[in-house]
Amino acid sequence: MAGISYRPEIDGLRAVAVIPVVLFHLGSSWIRGGFIGVDVFFVISGFLITSIIKNDLENGSFSFREFWVRRIRRIVPAFLFVTGCTLALSHQFVFKPEQQAIGRQALAALGSFANVYFWRTNGNYWESNDSPFLHAWSLSVEEQFYLIFPIAMWFVARFRPQRLPTCIAIGVVGSLALFLWGLQEHPTATFYLLPTRAWELGTGCLLAVTGCGQPLKDSRAGVFATLGLGLIVLSYWFFAALGVGVGLAVLGAALIIAFGQTGLSKTILSHPLMVHVGKLSYSIYLWHWPLLVLAKPIGLDWKGSSDKVVLVIATYLLALLTHYLVEKPTRHRRGIIPAIFISGMVVAIAALQMARVPQSYDTSAYIAPTWIEYNLIPDWKPEDRSVFVGVDVTNPCYRPDAFDSGRGIQIGCDSGTPQVVVFGDSHGTMWSDAIVGVAKQMNLPIALFVMNGGESPFFEIPVKRRERTDNFTPSQRLAYDDMRLKALERWSPKMVIIAARWCDDDISESQDLLDYLESRRIPVLLLEDPPELQIRGDVHCLQYLAFKRLLNSDTVCVDAQSSVDERKRAVIREIAASYKNVKVVPAYDLFSSDGQVTVVDSSVPLYIDDDHLTAQGASRIGDRLREAMTKALLAED
Repeated sequence: MAGISYRPEIDGLRAVAVIPVVLFHLGSSWIRGGFIGVDVFFVISGFLITSIIKNDLENGSFSFREFWVRRIRRIVPAFLFVTGCTLALSHQFVFKPEQQAIGRQALAALGSFANVYFWRTNGNYWESNDSPFLHAWSLSVEEQFYLIFPIAMWFVARFRPQRLPTCIAIGVVGSLALFLWGLQEHPTATFYLLPTRAWELGTGCLLAVTGCGQPLKDSRAGVFATLGLGLIVLSYWFFAALGVGVGLAVLGAALIIAFGQTGLSKTILSHPLMVHVGKLSYSIYLWHWPLLVLAKPIGLDWKGSSDKVVLVIATYLLALLTHYLVEKPTRHRRGIIPAIFISGMVVAIAALQMARVPQSYDTSAYIAPTWIEYNLIPDWKPEDRSVFVGVDVTNPCYRPDAFDSGRGIQIGCDSGTPQVVVFGDSHGTMWSDAIVGVAKQMNLPIALFVMNGGESPFFEIPVKRRERTDNFTPSQRLAYDDMRLKALERWSPKMVIIAARWCDDDISESQDLLDYLESRRIPVLLLEDPPELQIRGDVHCLQYLAFKRLLNSDTVCVDAQSSVDERKRAVIREIAASYKNVKVVPAYDLFSSDGQVTVVDSSVPLYIDDDHLTAQGASRIGDRLREAMTKALLAED
């Protein structure tokens, strides 16, 4: 590394960073904070890059062009190679409707804004595990830092060199304050974005400009480095969320860089095996995540120990080849930039082609699925997720001001108030067209408060401010709860229908609403869920059956998730048993027999994904719902 003498313990520290990341992603329960290894990488990067710039500035040889050319030679060739291989494997093995998103993700990674892309599209890092480019978020953070920091450092060093440490320290403190604030207010943005991560890189920068990484002859300094190694290990073992563990790891890495040239930590980190892994760490990081994600479509279940061993060995061997055949030959080779540029264009064109052209399987022999929802969501638009590729998605009564009106979605209410009120989450929108159809047949004015995005049909009475959701800020959520309660108070409907993806939490969360309805002697119908399918969640069912080569007849059945379904059915019946005015409308047996679920019947698809029905499937409940509604109205009279 230009500008500083070689320090083998820093390569060893890289090994300490990358190994826990790989083990964490493999699902090792004993290393709960393994993802924090990325934060150790940030400190190392900040220190090494700043050391190089500082040395060049002091020698009068600093050049922006030369700095960025070195970065390109160091980072880009291996990244392009792995990206190209990942795109090729994805094209061959990944579920076709998901390939377009992978192309977009590859473009974001190539453009060094993968962190922004995943912040805006995928949300929570711990729940976003199906993209082979998810790991590129941290590379984008570093690349953005490499673009911005040299300019800022040059400017300060040019006009106020004595204030450089102070300026960096101010930046570190400001970024850390933003990080601490963001953990509570905007955790997803805090995880992904440079401003809230800059303090980690800046800690390494501060070490470089203050000379803390210079050799120390005092053997007692090694005690601090050993303490730093202990702090890093502690963060991996005991901190499973973004927060304190990151601070411990950053402090630990800083202590090793500052004092690690003597003592026990140097002995451990300078071991040839640790140094070897550290030298491969960049290629290991590049390869490990695409292999884990693509293992499933290729046919490996990496939850099993034998498959984990295979994946670890494959990651090591591919990293070894990439390091010696790509990284090393290009790192110091002058004149290679044009070749890197041409390679980058080829990979980018492949990614663009994948991103622009939707891929799907031929299911033309089957009737096209439809999804009709009466959805009150404030900003409704036809879904663009892969589950809705090729699906006719409609919201017949949607108006931009529907939510603001506080009246719900009303049908047949021109001459009177709603007699039927419907509350529901996405399973409420799933049943909504069938419910509306029955209400029209019975000449019943109806109002629906149903919404996708996990919005619960239940709320506290009196209403209280609650946490934000995917659809709402806390204030908007409070308004939604308030409008539903006021609707009940104002209309005193003859019946309430509730639909949800039933779970254990509903037992307690439903009490306030059901107690209120019982006190008003309002009949309540709970719609039972259909069986959940034993297929991948949140994917287009018909397309996925084609992907698995199961579309081989006019009628197709798959296994149910029996244990999940049994618990959901127990929940809804436990709720109903507690109230005389609450009845269950069965739906499970309309689709299931002997543990097999009919997902396609006479070429008609009944499911959208693993737990949502098509409009054709939902219509099956019509006769039962009409009968239940008639009985409820007679009982109410």
